[in-house]
Amino acid sequence: MYLVRTSFQNQLLGRDVSALTSYVLALLIACGFVFYLFPLSFLAGHSTVTDYGDIAQHVSGWWYYARDSWHFPLLHTSRLDHPDGVSIAFTDSIPLAALLFKSLLTLFPSLFPAHFHYFGWWVGFVFLAQAVSATFLIRTLGAKSIFATVIAVGFAITWPVLHARYHHSALMTQSIIIVALALYFLAQQQTWTSRRVSAAFIALNLAALTIHPYYLAFTASFFIAFLVDRSLAGESWLLQLKRLAMLLVVLGAVIWLLGYSRHSSHDSLGYGDSGYGNDFFLDLLAPFCGGGKLITCGEGPVYVFPYHEGFNYLGAGLLLLIPIAALLNWRSLLSIPKLAPALTALLVGFFVYALSNRVRLGDVEIFSYTLPSVLQPLTSTFRAAGRFFWPISLFLLFVTLASLLKRRTWPVALVLVTTLVLQVKDVKPWLLRIQAEAAKPSQLHFADWAGLMARVDKVVSYPIHECEPLHYQHNIWVMQLAGYYGKLINSGYTARGHKSCEDDNLSLQQPLAPRHLYILSSGAYSNTPFTNKFIFTAPYQQAMARGECVRRLDDMLCLPGSTPDFWQRLPLVTSPVTLVAQGRQWGPAEFSTNIGTAVGQGAAQRLVPKDKAQEGWLSFGPFVYLPVGTYHFTIDYVSNAQPTQQVGDWDVMLENIKTFAAGPLTGTAGQPRRLQGVLNIDATDAGKPLEIRTHYLAQGDLQLISTSLQQVP
Repeated sequence: MYLVRTSFQNQLLGRDVSALTSYVLALLIACGFVFYLFPLSFLAGHSTVTDYGDIAQHVSGWWYYARDSWHFPLLHTSRLDHPDGVSIAFTDSIPLAALLFKSLLTLFPSLFPAHFHYFGWWVGFVFLAQAVSATFLIRTLGAKSIFATVIAVGFAITWPVLHARYHHSALMTQSIIIVALALYFLAQQQTWTSRRVSAAFIALNLAALTIHPYYLAFTASFFIAFLVDRSLAGESWLLQLKRLAMLLVVLGAVIWLLGYSRHSSHDSLGYGDSGYGNDFFLDLLAPFCGGGKLITCGEGPVYVFPYHEGFNYLGAGLLLLIPIAALLNWRSLLSIPKLAPALTALLVGFFVYALSNRVRLGDVEIFSYTLPSVLQPLTSTFRAAGRFFWPISLFLLFVTLASLLKRRTWPVALVLVTTLVLQVKDVKPWLLRIQAEAAKPSQLHFADWAGLMARVDKVVSYPIHECEPLHYQHNIWVMQLAGYYGKLINSGYTARGHKSCEDDNLSLQQPLAPRHLYILSSGAYSNTPFTNKFIFTAPYQQAMARGECVRRLDDMLCLPGSTPDFWQRLPLVTSPVTLVAQGRQWGPAEFSTNIGTAVGQGAAQRLVPKDKAQEGWLSFGPFVYLPVGTYHFTIDYVSNAQPTQQVGDWDVMLENIKTFAAGPLTGTAGQPRRLQGVLNIDATDAGKPLEIRTHYLAQGDLQLISTSLQQVP
């Protein structure tokens, strides 16, 4: 029995296996994990995950690029930010994948479905790359058994920061960092020649550049650390400078060829508003607090999973493993600075940068300092400081694992298995959340826009990206819409803005052009005409008077040459624009609602409860900020209930505190009824959000037609 146990121990823990065996095993584990986590519909790009946020921007950027012709620079498209154009590197559309798939689309167009994109497949690829790179690094560090592969891959594919970024396919490709670490250690151990490592590093830097620029910052830094440590080990300084020069030449050529340099390197808000030190930093609690199942630290934004740049949780399993490894291997771990001085200095530098110039521990700012002005270009370009902890955390993970895996004893193996189980258990709620979200189908109804977009060549969005008032998700949606239908667009959500807000405002004075769809964010005109900040210019007033414009909750749509009849025939839920002197009317499609849905078109449109058995707010808002004055308000509604039956309530509220007027909503026997009144806004009320609300009692029926406000002269 002892011999059997010893043989099994040697096979599992002690005997090194071939690289091929390790990589095949890693890929099998990763494939199983991918198909556990994501349905095929997600991998094929059909999921609600692509509806919102960063990944919607990435998909849109690819659609514009895919429909454009090949030209120099290779990544430039004039269809987005038309007519100037932009590099899709600034839509984070993973240029490496974009170049590959555009080439395939050019050669084999019939192989790809309409509106194809690769971002779901890239997420799947990320886990395969994570598993392979983890195997590469752990084998480089001397742990080459089957057991070592399983443990390393298990920790790598359940890595908390990896899952926190699954809405950003490019930033999920953290395998690049792992490969960079492996190349560094291959050189230090002299397993590979310096020349071979240098060539591999240059190739890795090119991959990093064409996946996401932050990875270039990491890989280039690791390459420099490799060069410095090679020099300290006795290799020629001149040789290292030649290798660095070669990297710079190759990167410069690729940057020029792809067109990275044709876009502003800083955003339109200026260096001072870059976000470094104010957002995206590493909180000192973040590595220990991630909102997992086993460890919680309250509701601080930088350590609650997911979606924050400062999220850097290590996981309960690794947090337990680190002190055990330090206790058992403290001598070898303490020797790392001596054996890898440049790498150690680099990781310390990354840590300082990640903290930013305002060091926090939870809600407490420990200290801060003023950055030298010479660093502003750096901190504005790489403003998401918290990401610079990623190389440190991955270094900690693999050094910890390697130091224990090389012991090859059953007690240590038991500790490793236990901590991996804890790690998985800790992140399991996130995995279930991701799994559930990935399985939901897209909620965007592009087909409803087909009739409208058939009459459009270009979409003109106002305000353009990064101009006030900011409407982040609306900008993304408009960008998606135009990209889906292959239309030109004047703006778009990009990583670095480069257009003039002043020119954007001046564009409102220009006549509306044929076959141009004008989309104005409701954030721009929400307080019009009760403010001087935004006034509809003559071209838009004339278009509204001609019936060429309709409104929704988020925007106003104007198409020159259209008619009210055209808009009513569309499946889009929009409300016609009714002009009110010195005031504003809101239609059913413009209301905020908890329980309602807009039905019908034109004058027959109504806001009705989705479920007549559900009580709640049928309408609220519009949160207008009125100046001092007297105002006339109206509520138009209809109900098939009898006048003796109460079906709801209404009120006019200021800041959800002060009630100007209120009353019951009773049945109207199917005839429209208008409620109206007058309110006075004095100096204490001015500038506070006003709402006209209706509440449904789940009795009878309630159909809201419109509300209005009009300033009394």
